[in-house]
Amino acid sequence: MTLVHLSHTDIRIDSRILKELKAIAGIEGYECVAIGVSSKERTPPAKEFVEARIVSIPLYSRFFRILPRVVRHGLSLVELTFVLVYHCLLLKPKLVHCHDTVVLPAGILIKIFTGCKLVYDAHELESQKSGQSRFSSRATFRLETLCWSRVDTIISVSESIIDWYIEHFGPKKHILVLNSPEVGEAEDHQDSSFDTGRYFHEKYHIQDDEKIFVYLGILAPGRGIELCLEAFSDSAIRGHVVFIGYGALAELIEEYSLQHGNIHLHPPVPHDQVVNLVKSADCGLCLVENVSLSDYYCLPNKLFEYCFAGLSVLASNFPEISKLVDRYSLGMTCELDPEKIRESVVRFIEEPPGHIQADLSELSWKVQAERLMQGYGELLSSATVS
Repeated sequence: MTLVHLSHTDIRIDSRILKELKAIAGIEGYECVAIGVSSKERTPPAKEFVEARIVSIPLYSRFFRILPRVVRHGLSLVELTFVLVYHCLLLKPKLVHCHDTVVLPAGILIKIFTGCKLVYDAHELESQKSGQSRFSSRATFRLETLCWSRVDTIISVSESIIDWYIEHFGPKKHILVLNSPEVGEAEDHQDSSFDTGRYFHEKYHIQDDEKIFVYLGILAPGRGIELCLEAFSDSAIRGHVVFIGYGALAELIEEYSLQHGNIHLHPPVPHDQVVNLVKSADCGLCLVENVSLSDYYCLPNKLFEYCFAGLSVLASNFPEISKLVDRYSLGMTCELDPEKIRESVVRFIEEPPGHIQADLSELSWKVQAERLMQGYGELLSSATVS
C-alpha cells in the first residue's frame, strides 16, 4: 500500500516536506512516494536521509516563453495536475497528502478515482498570502471552498490559520505541525566549521564585546529587511547584523554592507546546518511585516531555528509570534518601523537577555512528528474500516 505526497515545489530542497516524509516513511506496511517539480533552486540541498521514493517531474510548459505569462502559468497548472493524477492512478494510494492549494485539484481527482484519504497541508493561509493578485486570492479561496468537503484532514503551521480555515469553510479534523527544525537527529552531518561559537566574529572580524544579530531566510520584501538595514545603518549602534540567504534584496544588502561595516551578507546554507550556524550570534531577527493575513498569523521557520540555537529573538508583535515569545521568554517583540527597531536593538545591546533557558521540548520536531504520525494513524485506521 502507498502513501503519496504531492507538491508544486522541488521536494528535494523543501525542508518541511522532507521532514514530514521522514516522520511517516516508517509506517509499517506502507511505501511512501513524494512527487514534486524539478527546479534549479539556488538553495543548497540538505543532507537528508529519507526512506521515501522522491520523484521530480519537469514541467515542459514552463519553457513556452513565447506565450504570455498568464497563459504559460495556466498551462503549467494543467500539465502538473495531469501528470500528478497519472502517476497516482498507477500507484493507487491509500492516502494522498497535498502540499498547498496548487496540487489540491489533483488530490481531489485522485480521491474520486481511487477513494483514498485526502490531507490538505496549507503551509500558509493560502488565499491571504502576500504577493498574490486580487484575482489569485479569490480564485484560491473559491478553489478551497469547492474542495473542502472532500478533504479529510487539514494541516497547518499555526493555530490562528487553522481557526481561520474552520471559521470560513466549516469543521474539519486538523493537525497543528509547527515549522520546528530537526535538532539532534542529524548531528553527525553537521558542519564542524560552525562549532567554534565565534564563527561570525572570525569571518567578519567582529570584536568580542559587539553583539551579533542574525537574519535567516529569503531576502525579499515584506520580511523587515529594509527596516533592519535602515536601523543598523545608524552609526550609534554598536552591533552587527548578518543576513543569511538569497533573494531579490541581496544586492541591496550588499550595497549597504559596502557603506556600513556592521552589515554583512552571508551565502545560504543547507537548512539542516542553520541552527548550528546561528549559535555564533546573540539575537535572531524575525521581523515579518503585516503585508497579509497569512503573515500576521505566521510562525516562521526562522523563529524556531533561532530558539533551538539558544538565541533570544527580536520579533514582530503579531498574535502567534507574541504568544510564543511570551510563553517561553524568547526575547522581545516590537512594532515595525525603523525607529522602534533601532530602539529595541539598542535595548538588547545594553540589557542583553542572554540565551533561552526555557524547556522547548514541546516545540521540537520530535513532538510535531509524533502529532503527524498520530493523525496518519487515525486516517489510515478509518480507511481500513471503510
